[in-house]
Amino acid sequence: MSSLVLDDRRDGLAGFPDDFRPVARDGQGDVLAVDARGKVWLFEHGRGAWSDPTPAFASLEQLHEFHAIQAELEAAEDEPLDALVARERRLRDFARKLRGAPFAKLALSTALDTLRECIKDRRFWSSPRGAGLAARHQELGRRCEQALRDAGAPGDWLVRAHADDPRALVVVGPFTEPWTSARITETLQPLLAGRLHLLCRPFPPRS
Repeated sequence: MSSLVLDDRRDGLAGFPDDFRPVARDGQGDVLAVDARGKVWLFEHGRGAWSDPTPAFASLEQLHEFHAIQAELEAAEDEPLDALVARERRLRDFARKLRGAPFAKLALSTALDTLRECIKDRRFWSSPRGAGLAARHQELGRRCEQALRDAGAPGDWLVRAHADDPRALVVVGPFTEPWTSARITETLQPLLAGRLHLLCRPFPPRS
């Protein structure tokens, strides 16, 4: 995401043009500065000079509006469906309003696409068909876990439905030799009968 931090310092900006006033930095550390007419420009540090900025916002007011709402671009994992729908509506209305702001366009578009996919998935899993599929996946997951124990796979294993893909199960475990992802898949494949595929994810290392 193209996050913004308000920052009007000139530290480390040797040779920066006097007719631009720094107002912010983006997630890459690049400078956003406002000109005498109030338009905001992005100066990318990889270009080797301060002479080739690109338009970022039509006004300083736009920049501040985007800065105020940018926290809403990131979805919380446990956010309720009605809250997701309300946030998608707010961001959609904000995107329509924010004309002439190429800096914000990609971030808003990406966030809206992600929200729409999340809303679609939540609605599916809360529907009768989704709930029935989730119950079948839960039972199949238990059978897969038992199959791994019966086969002698050491350690703890979790097999759960994938949050977004209704045709996938996620296998979480230690995955130590010889119980690699290939062997786990081979062991569980007869239970899947070609209907589902597996995604193997090792347990995160302990700190």
